[in-house]
Amino acid sequence: MKYLSTRGGEKDLTFKDILFSGLASDGGLYVPDEWPQIDYNALKKIDSYSELALEIIYPFIGEDIKKSELKSLIDNAYAKFSKSKIITFKNLKQREHIVELFNGPTLAFKDFAMQLIVPIFDYYLLQENKKLNLIVATSGDTGSAAINAVHQSSKINIFCLFPKGRISDFQKKQMTTVHGDNIFPIEVDGTFDDCQNIVKSILVDRDFSEEFSIAAVNSINWSRVMIQIVYYFYTLINNNISEDEIINFSVPTGNFGDIYAGYVGIKMGLPVNKLIIATNENDILDRFINSGSYSIEGVTKTTSPSMDIAIASNFERLLFDLLQRSSVMTSEKMNELKNNRSFSVTKEQSNLVKKTFSSRKINQNEVNDLIKETYKEFNYIMDPHTAIGLGASRVLNERGDNNFILGTAHPIKFSDTVEKAIGHPMQSTNEFFEMYKNEEKFYSFMNSAEEVRKVIKDNYSK
Repeated sequence: MKYLSTRGGEKDLTFKDILFSGLASDGGLYVPDEWPQIDYNALKKIDSYSELALEIIYPFIGEDIKKSELKSLIDNAYAKFSKSKIITFKNLKQREHIVELFNGPTLAFKDFAMQLIVPIFDYYLLQENKKLNLIVATSGDTGSAAINAVHQSSKINIFCLFPKGRISDFQKKQMTTVHGDNIFPIEVDGTFDDCQNIVKSILVDRDFSEEFSIAAVNSINWSRVMIQIVYYFYTLINNNISEDEIINFSVPTGNFGDIYAGYVGIKMGLPVNKLIIATNENDILDRFINSGSYSIEGVTKTTSPSMDIAIASNFERLLFDLLQRSSVMTSEKMNELKNNRSFSVTKEQSNLVKKTFSSRKINQNEVNDLIKETYKEFNYIMDPHTAIGLGASRVLNERGDNNFILGTAHPIKFSDTVEKAIGHPMQSTNEFFEMYKNEEKFYSFMNSAEEVRKVIKDNYSK
């Protein structure tokens, strides 16, 4: 498998090349030069999540890692999950299923990628006896998942940027109470987009990145998307879906990485009708679906912080496909976005997007009501992001399709919001609330790339 940049500056790259680069030098995102095809009926015979992951992920890696060695990495990664089936399901109304993706060590879907990506990094680093500095921007869950995985590595440091006052206290504690010589949480006085912009500015500075061995693990890194494709296939295989069923996935969507993984799955042969973009008041994607205009507005702080972003970074990958894989046209659109804070596509292109995607915005009042009513009717507690997925699914499912809603985080991670909605405290395990006794250690800066660069320089070791 070879990879190229959406903006045309790089091509014919291996999986290892794009794993360590993260962001292309021209500012674009890496994508495979073709979509591998999967025999869905053959996959239906596989009942193990790890075995399914091997069959789906291996074509994207190819000869970079031997299949037997990749199998070992995958088996070890998912052995850390708390449930024997890794993914669990909760059926609410008929044809309405919550896909619980929060059985990993940090209680969020980000664990699926992080628990495997870090060992893959280590696999290469151990071969070459090198060390790596990972940099990541987080709206909450990516950071805690990455820190948990990196904490076990002897070859990797992690510099994790999170926006001040814009993540839950639980999420913050998961990052700032994990102590280690290779862990560097950094609070930035700004939004998630400010954190992401700092990361991007460091990654495109190739002299700095190469000197200090820097890579990224945000969803702009292709490996994140690649790994998340698996649970779309696993969901259908493990729910006895007949070939006559019309199937949709409703995906709580911020940076567009998770739902883009579903799109790739469809390109590979996943039998899905629609992907529902479920979003909050920060609705750049919902506005695009409805108008064909992609325009940046300010960020509204909500009870679903993982969606509190102005720009959905992974959308560039879909745009590249929409523009018939023209790197010239993609570059033009992204430059237009940078200069004018917006761009538009043609009506024909907009209609093409609507063949695969639909969307719905769910506001905070609706989220509160959904959490409260779902608990009252089904005795089921969900986090605010999952509630947005459920709300969007219900609004858009007038004909009664078989809808799967991705449950992206355990409700305990957003206990303040959830407890207000259900009217009483949640039960929790000592395992996670022990962290509240631990001292928090983190840097706190203004919105400054130079401050982050200095921390990396001061803590760099080859």
